[in-house]
Amino acid sequence: MRIHAVLAAFLGSLVLAAPAGATKYAGEFLKIQIGARALGMGGAFTAVADDATAPYWNPAGMVYLPYREVIPQHQEKFGSLANHDYLGGVWPLGGPKGRNAALGVGIVRFAVDDIPITMRPGALRPGIDFLDYGVDGDESTPDPGQADGIWQPGERLLLDSEDLFMASSSDLAVMLSYARQRGERWSFGGNLKFVRQSIPDTLFGQHVTSFGAGLDAGVMYMPSDAVTLGAVFHDLTTTYLVWSNGTRELIAPTLDTGVAFTFHPADRHALTWATDLAWGFENRTYDAELSLGGATWDLRTGLEYWYHSVFALRTGVNAKDLAFGAGVRYKQVGVDYAAQLHRFFAAGDKQFPGDTNLDVTHLISASFAW
Repeated sequence: MRIHAVLAAFLGSLVLAAPAGATKYAGEFLKIQIGARALGMGGAFTAVADDATAPYWNPAGMVYLPYREVIPQHQEKFGSLANHDYLGGVWPLGGPKGRNAALGVGIVRFAVDDIPITMRPGALRPGIDFLDYGVDGDESTPDPGQADGIWQPGERLLLDSEDLFMASSSDLAVMLSYARQRGERWSFGGNLKFVRQSIPDTLFGQHVTSFGAGLDAGVMYMPSDAVTLGAVFHDLTTTYLVWSNGTRELIAPTLDTGVAFTFHPADRHALTWATDLAWGFENRTYDAELSLGGATWDLRTGLEYWYHSVFALRTGVNAKDLAFGAGVRYKQVGVDYAAQLHRFFAAGDKQFPGDTNLDVTHLISASFAW
């Protein structure tokens, strides 16, 4: 009862304090989910987290991995506009029964390349930095803005101008993880997380960078061999980011809670059903499935079917997205694939008229165990 009271008080403090002190959308790349297996299950992985993606999903799950494992991942989002990569590893440390421990590391990188960098619109020069042909971009059809010496949206930029150039933006996070069992049913884990971001400046070759650090904490409870409960606080300490231009940002804590059920309907067949509830405290009510005050909730649920621990099929619902995937294992090597159809269950939402431009996200990850 004492533990429950402490958790309730802490959740209440997050709801009240996080929206006031945090910077909305700070460190947003950390919320992009990783792992083809997890994504194929609709991101319902908080209570599963039994592979080398556990440092991201729930570090407490690392103790249930009986071997060392490394997972590299590459993902292209929104029609290859952005690249999302992950490299994670888990090393069991062993220990007496009910006291197993494990170490882990996770590296996340999110990057957008070939970003056109321009000066402010008022400083763009006609014929040098842009073609002053009007909003339709056609010199032969007179229209508003043509030949007025002022850049208008729709007028083509000349990227060969010495004042215009292409640059890249990148975000990086490194998670150092530790987990330990407490008895046969409980496990606890945490991450020490370092964050570095880089966005291009308006001067060629110059970037504005940030550095920050924070903590994640996770727990798992197994009341039986078929049921697992999990919870993880991301950015538990309200991760602090310091930018090279003097800006300060705070990443608000988030909470993921989940439950997973594992069945064996027949010999060589295994089925896992998992459901997560993602809690947010940044007042993102615009696209949340449920909101109350400054808190929001999104539901994730998914299924995973294994045949003979060799071939897997997966599907799931990740808030308003539909996901599916497959995987194969041969001895110590595995390959997983997932696809995510963005806003599949909200395609007719008038609040998002441009969501039809979102392409399918494809994700491939491999696993190596020894």
